[in-house]
Amino acid sequence: MALIQGDIFLHAARCHGLLQKKLPPKAPEYYKARNFLKEGQTLYEDILKRVKLLLGPIPPYSPADYESQRAQILADNKIIVRGQSLDAILDELLGDELLKTMMTAEEIGAYLRAHLQSQGRGKRKLANIKVRMILDKLKELLAKGLELRPLAQKYYQSVDK
Repeated sequence: MALIQGDIFLHAARCHGLLQKKLPPKAPEYYKARNFLKEGQTLYEDILKRVKLLLGPIPPYSPADYESQRAQILADNKIIVRGQSLDAILDELLGDELLKTMMTAEEIGAYLRAHLQSQGRGKRKLANIKVRMILDKLKELLAKGLELRPLAQKYYQSVDK
């Protein structure tokens, strides 16, 4: 489990960096951008698997103290949030260095206001909102990249002629 929790935010930061790159539409840069998108997509899928392992249901064969140990590890590594109110969670997230590289304070606040109620309902846990926020941001960037890919290809083919 130590490998997974240590890698999750490193992969998230790398994925965000790849999906945020802006390159001019020249031949070598087009291929670089295309490769960044592929690598970003692969990292996103890997992060999603790791998050499901870390935050998903506990296997029935797990030891009795597994859940409490996992919760402590997740809290110590700042993977989950500790706050229970909008203001407490907002303060915690605004102080998070990784989130500052991905989102502005306004984006973080808007996301929390929009998703705080739904995150606490059903099987979702409020403590996991930080991970959900990161995944949603990466998913948004990935969708934008996949949407722009055919346009970039069409532009590159027209410039190449």
